[in-house]
Amino acid sequence: MLWWNSEPLPVPSPPIQYENRIVEGTNSGQTLGGTYSKKIIARKEDLLVRWEGLSAAECAVIGKINNSTYGNLTFFSPAAGRFVTRVMHIESFTDDMSEAVLDSGKLDGTFSVTVQFRER
Repeated sequence: MLWWNSEPLPVPSPPIQYENRIVEGTNSGQTLGGTYSKKIIARKEDLLVRWEGLSAAECAVIGKINNSTYGNLTFFSPAAGRFVTRVMHIESFTDDMSEAVLDSGKLDGTFSVTVQFRER
């Protein structure tokens, strides 16, 4: 289960992809003596999440996350072994409509959404 700014999102389709990223300091790199110096400033966890078979209403709930620059994403972190809340921004947001039904002026159908969350 995922929450964006404390609002629940629809259950995503498996798998959720986690990327653990290291932010290094400016003095990191190879020294003149041939050794490697690494100054770790932070460890970040990014997610790639996909939802499939959504209704138009469910797609609209996920679409709200694209309205703000940053937000609080609550998710289960395998690295931490528990639910965590991280400040994230949306690196990419794509949605697909596989079929559409127009009934009495209302659009419905089947939608898929893929979002890449990147920790601040």
